[in-house]
Amino acid sequence: MSVQAFDIIFAGNLPNLFIDRSPSTTNITCLEICGDFLYLGCKEGNLLRCSFKKSTTPPEQTVTITKATHCYSTNTTIVQMKAISALTQLLVLSNETLTVLDLKTLALVRTLKFKSITSFHLNENPLNEDPFTVEICAGSKKKILYIHLSEEHVKVVKEVSTSLTPSTLVMDGAHICFAMGFEYCMLDILSGEIQQLFAIDNPQQPLIIHRVSKGEFLLSGPGGLGVFVLSQGFSDKPPINFSSQVSALAFHHPYIIAVCRQGICFYSIIDQQCKQTIAIDNVRSIVNGDGRVFASTLIDLFALLPISWETQLEKLLADGRIEEALVLAANAHISSNDREQHQRMLKDLEHKVALQRFSSGRFLDAMEMFETCNIDPRKVISLDLEQIFPDEEIRNKSVLFFLDFLQRWRLKSLAPDQRMAVDLALLKYLARNDDQGVQLMDFIVDCQAESSETCDCLKTFQRFHCLATYYTSKQKWEEAFCIWDRLMKSDIEDIHFLGHSHVAEQLMKCGDISLIWRFSGEILKRDEEMGAKIFTSERLTAVKHRAVIDYLRNYPKSLKIFLEFLIEKKIEEELVHTQLAIMYIDEINRSDLNRNSPGHRMTINKLRSLLRTSQNLELVKLLEILDTPCFPHEHAIVCGRLGQHSAAINTFINYLKDFDAAEEYCACVDDPKAWNALLAACVTEVHVHMFDRVADLLRRRPHQFDVPTALLCLPDSTKFNVIAPFINFAIREALHEKRMKTVEKALHQMDNLSNKYELKILETGSFTIQPSSYCCVCKKRFVVTDGFVRYPNGVLTHSKCAANRYVCPLTGHFFQFGIQ
Repeated sequence: MSVQAFDIIFAGNLPNLFIDRSPSTTNITCLEICGDFLYLGCKEGNLLRCSFKKSTTPPEQTVTITKATHCYSTNTTIVQMKAISALTQLLVLSNETLTVLDLKTLALVRTLKFKSITSFHLNENPLNEDPFTVEICAGSKKKILYIHLSEEHVKVVKEVSTSLTPSTLVMDGAHICFAMGFEYCMLDILSGEIQQLFAIDNPQQPLIIHRVSKGEFLLSGPGGLGVFVLSQGFSDKPPINFSSQVSALAFHHPYIIAVCRQGICFYSIIDQQCKQTIAIDNVRSIVNGDGRVFASTLIDLFALLPISWETQLEKLLADGRIEEALVLAANAHISSNDREQHQRMLKDLEHKVALQRFSSGRFLDAMEMFETCNIDPRKVISLDLEQIFPDEEIRNKSVLFFLDFLQRWRLKSLAPDQRMAVDLALLKYLARNDDQGVQLMDFIVDCQAESSETCDCLKTFQRFHCLATYYTSKQKWEEAFCIWDRLMKSDIEDIHFLGHSHVAEQLMKCGDISLIWRFSGEILKRDEEMGAKIFTSERLTAVKHRAVIDYLRNYPKSLKIFLEFLIEKKIEEELVHTQLAIMYIDEINRSDLNRNSPGHRMTINKLRSLLRTSQNLELVKLLEILDTPCFPHEHAIVCGRLGQHSAAINTFINYLKDFDAAEEYCACVDDPKAWNALLAACVTEVHVHMFDRVADLLRRRPHQFDVPTALLCLPDSTKFNVIAPFINFAIREALHEKRMKTVEKALHQMDNLSNKYELKILETGSFTIQPSSYCCVCKKRFVVTDGFVRYPNGVLTHSKCAANRYVCPLTGHFFQFGIQ
């Protein structure tokens, strides 16, 4: 798309610039600028030095070229000029000869003794560090000259031969791009290597080379292309497609200025597109000197005034061409003083381009630009998607893009206010669109939006369960449980509410007893087992269990579970154990009609286990409660715990008629009196039918009975062969016991004799006390008159130092002889 980059102003007419009367026929062949002076080379050999002035007086800018102050004449056409400001000289090519003139007076300084010069170029990226020595390359017959020029000397540094005579050349650093015949080449002046670039197929096309920037050249290529070539011999930019054949080139960042049939065309070096065309006929030459551009026809001069990039930017923005404005601003040359302001403006432009791409539905491009400019997310959040995208399909895509944008930006290091805005926008999206509620629940725990806005949003979308979860993440437990309590009571509704079990888990996690007293009631009404878990939580340690027992009296299932928990925790209180036993009894009574159910049998087993194992039961009280026909077995267990084995056995044998239960009872009690009571109860005439079981019991468990008592209980009519195994066992046990006592007595006697012998050896043995020996307690030597003590391990002490003659004061070993 076009943009007005330059204004053209008529600056003067050649005939009016001569000091004296101008020749009848004269044409401009070349231009050069140095400071505020314009140098004009003419076909007839005249060279004029004119000054020019730029006026910015409103309403329009003007450029005025004054008459020539100096003039130099030669008899041949001026082909090329170049001002050398460092030497205050002007280098002129005319009649294949290089002439050096004074820059101010145009007086002849010297004529360089080089013949057949076709073209020359001043190296603007010199290799030489001397500021007063300039580098020039010149094309001659089948060779290229590399020349050092100073005020006093001219030196040919290097001469490189070519296959044809170079027609034009341009130098940058150590590289010379030149044309010979119909071919372009690149010369490395240091190594002398020549690299062929490309050729053109139109003999009518002029070969033009122009230096664009450091290490980069623009060449007029085949097919009307302007080819960018780096000094390494390749291109990194797409070529410019010139609209017609080009006759001259200049460069003013960021535009290539091309002279062609249509006039003067301006091409952007950024996107290689023609941005402006100025229709003017017969333009022959163009020059850019320090940002001031002049063009000429045969006799007329024009000034091309660049429009400031700020003005261009304003026009582009006014036309809504934001992306072009961004490209222009990004490539503008900015002074260091204005760089900070320019960066802010550029950042603002990038934001506008990104938002425009988003608004036009270019979501991928928009995301790329959002990432590049690191846009403030609040600018995107503030957009009204329904207004921007009336089409539903595109709007749905924009919503997905918006979600992706928020998730990406949430991972960045944002300022606190930006993070809160992103989290709030993401919260609103999830609250509106997350039907399952999973993403919202995961997000809300880490949400950093303003607390009041978060709560208002969740209330608006009736996400009460999520709101309660948010409160818990902020440690606002009371507010959270108030909401959950209302949800359980159906005062408010939320399909994502996880139920009373979740509230119970949160109460356990909270561990605040005041909140548990306040909010556990609704849970206990719905599920006593779940409610009991609240009070058995490991977090709930400070509360007194008696207070919990009193609180749970109206919830028997919960109370039973809690009492079982206390017993597992080894709480040794009669109240706890006895109350649990009574609850088992009451539960068994309530389920009497369903005796065969697994739950009924389990409760009976729990009661019996508790009655057998607990050491903290009020047995007398339980005995009174169990003294009913419904609990004979349990009554018998309590009798046994009270030592009333005969009463217990009587219940099993006479009431329950269950020998196996009686045997199990005796095994649990493990008291010979109980076994003897069982034997006595079964050998009566009433229970003759149980005698075989008694005989079997005597055979299987002979070691459980007191043998004399058992034999006395057996009736006289008992056959010997029936109880023979029991008698054999009793005899073997009696003999074994007698023999063991005999062996034990003999061992004691042997040990006594051994100790006596060892003591005798110690008492009768002799030993010598060395003069160097000393008491291990007081560290003093022994004197003949002093008594001493010698321990069995050889340690010597004074008699008065031996505090205990059975304990060595040095090692602490205890000596004792078991002598009887």
